Amino acid sequence: MITPYNLCTLLESLGFKKIQSEYIKTIGLFSLTIDIGRQLIHYPEDDGLIVNERQTCNFSANENFVVFECVHRLLEKGYKPEHIELEPKWKLGRGASGGRADILVRDNFGKPLLIIECKTAGNEFKKAWSKTLQDGDQLFSYAQQIGETQFLCLYASDFENDLLRYQSHIIAHRDNDRYLVDNPHFKSFKSVTDVKERFVVWRDTYKLDYTTKGIFEDNIQPYQIGKDKYSLADLHAISASDQQKKYHEFATILRQHNVSGRENAFDKLINLFLCKLVDEIENPDDLKFYWKGVAYDSHFDLMDRLQQLYQAGMGKFLGEDITYINQNDVNNALRFIRQNPDATQRAVWNLFIQQKFFTNNDFSFIDVHNERLFYQNSDVLLKILQMWQNIRLTNPNGHNQFLGDMFEGFLDQGIKQSEGQFFTPMPICRFILMSLPLERLIKDRAIQPMAIDFACGAGHFLTELALQIQPLLEEYKPEALLSEYHKAMFGIEKEYRLSKVAKVSAFMYGLGKH
Repeated sequence: MITPYNLCTLLESLGFKKIQSEYIKTIGLFSLTIDIGRQLIHYPEDDGLIVNERQTCNFSANENFVVFECVHRLLEKGYKPEHIELEPKWKLGRGASGGRADILVRDNFGKPLLIIECKTAGNEFKKAWSKTLQDGDQLFSYAQQIGETQFLCLYASDFENDLLRYQSHIIAHRDNDRYLVDNPHFKSFKSVTDVKERFVVWRDTYKLDYTTKGIFEDNIQPYQIGKDKYSLADLHAISASDQQKKYHEFATILRQHNVSGRENAFDKLINLFLCKLVDEIENPDDLKFYWKGVAYDSHFDLMDRLQQLYQAGMGKFLGEDITYINQNDVNNALRFIRQNPDATQRAVWNLFIQQKFFTNNDFSFIDVHNERLFYQNSDVLLKILQMWQNIRLTNPNGHNQFLGDMFEGFLDQGIKQSEGQFFTPMPICRFILMSLPLERLIKDRAIQPMAIDFACGAGHFLTELALQIQPLLEEYKPEALLSEYHKAMFGIEKEYRLSKVAKVSAFMYGLGKH
């Protein structure tokens, strides 16, 4: 949390210069000043920034520091002071509760672009977001007063251990016309008359959709809110604190949507992992495994991208051909409809046969056999995809123990240990392999030892062998290529599903490239 006690340290880390009792930073042609002695915050009002209530300019509440930090971030990003207004106040009416929003940002034409509500990090932010999900809370009340606003954002920043972090939950408060054309029974933001209806549109039409990126990231331009392109730079490695959280989140999603088939759900999760791995390897600068928000995306487009990634993954890692019909296939089939209608009919019929008889829905957490169920499944799929879209599975620095351990947890919970199908736990695999003379085999042999597991299951023995060989190579043969030793390890598994699990498991332990 940002408090008066760590404020000076924060200001110094942000590049503010101390002059007597004031900290000052010049950004372009204007400046921000904090007077520590008088406990006042001075915004660039002479340059057009509007402050409607002076109480936001003192040290009376820690939330004021979050507002200040957010304004600093906006100005650093390139927003002009004349387009920023603090504490705009609206009259009561039309079902809204009135009150003051923390920050209103206008676009270059002076039209409302973004409302930001600032909260202190931790419980206050969580509580505010929980209330937003329940009934729209403050954000939708403000949106009702200024309905032209295109985006709403709940924001928090935290300064701990000399590290500044922020959270932003961004809601697109504008209609996706293409989405509404595909779903004519859904209401739009344009049709609402009060704050309750406005929230219902977000809840029912746009499924409480929000994004966590799209305003302050390095590759976002000012006044261009939202991202329609993501790269590996937007992802972060998993940490120890993520592990239990992900188990709980996955179980909660399944419970909320009455998904009872845990084994089937784990299979679909493996398919999503495979898609994400392929995406990180093949599309590092333009990731496809990402929900871009309702302002830029649709369930049909997302499913199409996933099917394309799955086809590539199955072909690349498992040598399986997957039938996938894209828009280009349809366009090519219809290309000569006037000149040769019979050939066109045969081509379209061939595509229909492939789609109807040669495909399976590899991302169905519930059975899908009509439009309503498609959207129900899409809700489940989207929530699970968003669990992983910000986490990087491929590790440029090698083994990530947290990722491997987390995958083992999902494996234990996701596959029933039915008769004749048992996975040797990793500690036992580790013990058995440590009993082998691996050090002598690496140190004394000129060529790499070969290993084969005839019923590899989830690949535990092979994964553990690779992990134990790596430090031995670093000690005795630093010039040797680790990949050559990995290529000498073979796993055989007759069950198609488990072969996917083993391959994904290898990636989770940082070993899947070889």
